[in-house]
Amino acid sequence: MSNPLIILALALLVGLLFTCFKLKQSLRLQKDLQMNLAHARNELNLQDGQSHEIQYEVTQLRIQISSLKVAVNQLQQYQDVLDIEQYVKTRRLQADSFIEMTKINAEIMLNELKDQIAQVQAFLTVHQQNMHSQIEQKAQEELKSYFTQVQALQERDDILQALERKIHGYQQRYFFPLQQLQGQLIEGYSSSDAAQHLLQVYAKIQDAIQAEQIANCHYLDENRRQAAIALVTMVFNAKAELYLKLLNRENLGQLLQALKDDYLLINLHGNHFSNAQLNESYLNLRLEELKFMALLHLEAA
Repeated sequence: MSNPLIILALALLVGLLFTCFKLKQSLRLQKDLQMNLAHARNELNLQDGQSHEIQYEVTQLRIQISSLKVAVNQLQQYQDVLDIEQYVKTRRLQADSFIEMTKINAEIMLNELKDQIAQVQAFLTVHQQNMHSQIEQKAQEELKSYFTQVQALQERDDILQALERKIHGYQQRYFFPLQQLQGQLIEGYSSSDAAQHLLQVYAKIQDAIQAEQIANCHYLDENRRQAAIALVTMVFNAKAELYLKLLNRENLGQLLQALKDDYLLINLHGNHFSNAQLNESYLNLRLEELKFMALLHLEAA
């Protein structure tokens, strides 16, 4: 059993390393996108600086216009004053047109940069969500696969131990006197409660039989499914009834373990009948029946 566990541990390690590698790639891409976002913001700051320069030029033009107005006022005494005024008006119109055009261009560039930043942020958000989702899904799938492998190894180990006990018999550790039953197996119950509780267990067993909750099978044909369920049920109930008859003051632990082993081995053979399997809930009812029957033996002694 140590070699499969070591192989499984190595597989877990490889899976975790692969997941870390994928996460590192995602973080690297996220860093690149953040650098692009920073570059776009720098471009926006540069455009803001250019806008300030344009505003400064506009201010200078306005100062020139003011100076020209002063010059016109000083030259009004001359005949060509009208030409000067026309020149000033033309320059003013040119300056105003330049100012408006500059404002429009600056606004267009600003909106384009804002759109680019919004697109980068949206892409970064979607990419992060997708990467996290993919990594989480991959990790869950790998963990589920590893858990299934571990569970299969544990079931195989339990079956091998059950077979070994059936072949070599049960050791002394499965034997204990009935006087230890109340403290070790049925805490909180006294022997006087055993009869009442045993009746309740019988009722639950009958309810399980009526509700067809003893076993399951994957046969699609209903007749074959019922036959497979009846087979595993009959074998298991025969074992349980036999152990009730064999019960004495010393062998409760042995019989409880034997019934658990029968449950594992019957389910193992049930795999050949379209996975006909006894339900664990029914096993627990028969184990409980055996325990409280032992308490009745203790009360009668």
